[in-house]
Amino acid sequence: MSSSLRINAERLNTTLQTTCTKWGALSAPSTGMCRLTLSQEDKETRDWLVAECKALGCEVKVDQMGNIFAIRPGTARNRNPIAMGSHMDTQPAGGRYDGILGVQAALEVLRTLHENKTETYCPIALIDWTNEEGARFPGAMMASGVWSTKSATRLEACWATQDKEGTFMKKALQEIGYLGGTSCDYKENGLECHFELHIEQGPLLERANKSVGVVTSVQGMKWYAIRVTGVEGHSGTTPMPDRADALVTASRLITAVRDTALKTGLGVATVGVIDSDTSSQATIPAGIDFIIDIRCSTDNLVDQLASAILGTFDGIIEEENNGTAYEIKRTWGLPESKFHPHCIDAVRSSALQEVSEGQIMDMKSRAGHDSAWTSRVCPTSMIFVPSKDGISHNPNEYTSPEHCSLGAQILLQSVLYYDERARKDEY
Repeated sequence: MSSSLRINAERLNTTLQTTCTKWGALSAPSTGMCRLTLSQEDKETRDWLVAECKALGCEVKVDQMGNIFAIRPGTARNRNPIAMGSHMDTQPAGGRYDGILGVQAALEVLRTLHENKTETYCPIALIDWTNEEGARFPGAMMASGVWSTKSATRLEACWATQDKEGTFMKKALQEIGYLGGTSCDYKENGLECHFELHIEQGPLLERANKSVGVVTSVQGMKWYAIRVTGVEGHSGTTPMPDRADALVTASRLITAVRDTALKTGLGVATVGVIDSDTSSQATIPAGIDFIIDIRCSTDNLVDQLASAILGTFDGIIEEENNGTAYEIKRTWGLPESKFHPHCIDAVRSSALQEVSEGQIMDMKSRAGHDSAWTSRVCPTSMIFVPSKDGISHNPNEYTSPEHCSLGAQILLQSVLYYDERARKDEY
């Protein structure tokens, strides 16, 4: 491993801030972002990224889900690329670091290799994964899931997904010019391994006064789309005992999600999306949709918590006894993901080149990442750097320039560490 190469910290942070300001920034004084996937802001950021990578001599491929693969050649002709992947889409009111840092750091690694004329054995790839957030088209880590072939939501189903305006995902890809011809399938567009730099999105590193998280796994998660039905009626003329109010029942069910997670201690459960069919002040609601997000350290615990929540739902419906009911319309899941010892070792060894052992923490990711899907088909690990106050998916999300550059330096060294062992046929 060449420890003499250093990323340009000032360039990394300047590029991060200027591109975020230019494409998707929320109104001042916020430093927040709204860069929904396949939006005009996303297109312009993608166009810029592709141009930057081509200027560094990279071959750029775009697959059927719009994933961008910018590949710097290596000397080996029979090895797949060592990948550095993350995403550039955000939540509707998100921050500048979640996902975006990982892609910008990967670009900085490519810039550093290029300007130092460093040859690698394996090709080195930057990947921008499409729709990691699932904020515009429902289904987080959607495109990496398709690429892995392990997600239950396959290519055509993703293409048929609609946003709130009724736009199909395939049409959105076509409109911004990123419906690529490369197969979105790891068997036809494979990787040697996958590294991802990401902010922690939680408070553990900061609270422990640590600088680097070596990520060993991602906890399991499942989403349930619930529909509650009742009977529509006039808000002024329908007597209270005669009502089948779907919103009242839904409110009890939503409260039960929180209460059951607290009571069992099995994991966390959240309802962040609620829709009413009518949304009329003068009408008793007859149809309510909401989504439950359940996350636990293991798949078994996810299933236990889901069963406990749904069991509580059945009891509430029985108590209401007024004609309201619920059904599960759709589920989506990401099984627990365990990362590869080779990649974990590369990250830990690289971190030790920069900080003391006391500054490093082994961690399980509590949030989902594209690396969870890549880990199912190629060696994978992640690097975490601290998030101020543990805040993420929020305009106040912040990671210091020093921690951003530290993470990028460890990413560079992890890639070179793995590449050197591949050269020696150790991996």
